[in-house]
Amino acid sequence: MSPFPSSQHPRNTQILHLNISAKQLPRPVLAATKTVLHKLLGFRRFNAIYSGLPECAAADFSRTVLDAMHVRIEATGRPIDTIPQTGPLIVIANHPFGLIEAAALEIILLKRRPQIAVMTNKMLAQVPELHSRCIFVDPRNKRRNRRLNVQAWRRSFRWLAQGGALALFPAGRVARFQWSRMGVADVPWSSHIGALARRSNAPVLPLYFHGHNGSAFQLMSVLCPPLQDFLLLNEFNNKRDSTMRVSLGRIITSYEISCLADDTKVTELLRDETDKLAASR
Repeated sequence: MSPFPSSQHPRNTQILHLNISAKQLPRPVLAATKTVLHKLLGFRRFNAIYSGLPECAAADFSRTVLDAMHVRIEATGRPIDTIPQTGPLIVIANHPFGLIEAAALEIILLKRRPQIAVMTNKMLAQVPELHSRCIFVDPRNKRRNRRLNVQAWRRSFRWLAQGGALALFPAGRVARFQWSRMGVADVPWSSHIGALARRSNAPVLPLYFHGHNGSAFQLMSVLCPPLQDFLLLNEFNNKRDSTMRVSLGRIITSYEISCLADDTKVTELLRDETDKLAASR
């Protein structure tokens, strides 16, 4: 995963866009509909942020984006210098916001690991600076994207086997209001993370991002969960001029993981260790 070279061409002003087709609508009506939806769903603001960024290498992209949005990162818990600088490493985190925490996670890890891979939403595959640093998946696991997800997990195993650091969000989907908890929390974690940890023999570092998306997003989680994804860009844009607080946990060793009976038990341990960090100050 070598860094992208700086480009001399102007940035695409429509890097993210909706693909809408309706044969029964006149072309001007369809164009006007797309314009309105781009504004309502946050595509226009995201594209404005992206097109206004200075040129940078891929390794600097996350920092460049958050600097442009005046987003600060406050790390608490274990010191950052406890992150291993070499060898395979899996970094896991809760998923409270949807997009921006992937950038924050990369910034934290780059302080100790120059080469990392982040597993993230395929929506961001439209951003060329991320191609060399991200492994893209469809968190909704739609049938047409299952091949993409299988390839992503295979690539993750290879990356860890080469001694790389891999960061991912085991919930896959963004945290939402849970009646059972009477609050906002991650959806159940996939046991794939347990399988990855057991079979790669890599230690695992849990991180916890404090906070969650706004009331409109949480209301949608109750009324119509599938429509939440359409609010993710607005939630990303709303993080401007904010501070993201993240707590680093203890390293869970490969030996500790190997002592557990199966992938489900490993996944339960990893989530428990992550959730404990919610009380960190």
